[in-house]
Amino acid sequence: MSNLHRSRERKGWGSDVSREQRRRVDHYRRAFDLVVSTTLALVTLPVLLIALTGSAISLRAWPIFSQERVGRDGQALRFVKVRTLPPTAPAYADKFQLDQSSIPRFCRMLRAFHLDELPQLLLVVRGRMSLVGPRPEMRCLHDEMPAAFAQERTTVRPGCTGLWQISESCTGLIGSAPEYDRFYLQHRTLRLDTWVLVRTALKMTNLSGRLTLDAVPAWALPGRARDESVVTLPAGAGR
Repeated sequence: MSNLHRSRERKGWGSDVSREQRRRVDHYRRAFDLVVSTTLALVTLPVLLIALTGSAISLRAWPIFSQERVGRDGQALRFVKVRTLPPTAPAYADKFQLDQSSIPRFCRMLRAFHLDELPQLLLVVRGRMSLVGPRPEMRCLHDEMPAAFAQERTTVRPGCTGLWQISESCTGLIGSAPEYDRFYLQHRTLRLDTWVLVRTALKMTNLSGRLTLDAVPAWALPGRARDESVVTLPAGAGR
């Protein structure tokens, strides 16, 4: 039995803190993002250079891949990754449309350890993304989501990682498991961000499996939800 009890009453993040407190926390989050992303970008720079060189050699193409995705407030976001697919691959194919056999071994390794995502740290430094948040989606998939959910998940900066990315549902599409983004938006705190970052690192190094929402610890949640140990788990979560 999880230490997080289900409640039928929806308690939004805004019910726990005032608008002024939320604004102050957003400033703290931006400072946190800037310091951590800058440090990680510098520390991982040698890895990024190796990834770019290996991609260029394996695919014989420009090693930086970019595409337009949906960012904060629905604005266009130029999303950047290390190229892991041949130049002939469709630029906006989802994961189920990719021909895995056409991906060189080196590039499959980059994808397996998510090293192709390293350039996104620069987007965090620039303030276009956050370290943790809803993953920016391609416009074609964004438009297929229910309008309310699509709008809700773009009220904050998109993240390099998030609850969905470390969940058991990450093998599917974001729109098929909206409870993770909704849970994050409802309970987002710097403590939750820190927990997600740690679990992301553990997942990347194969030291942790995929999680359900029941695994989120009470200490990572905002005031009322933490004090009362009451968390709203959307329908279907934790199954």
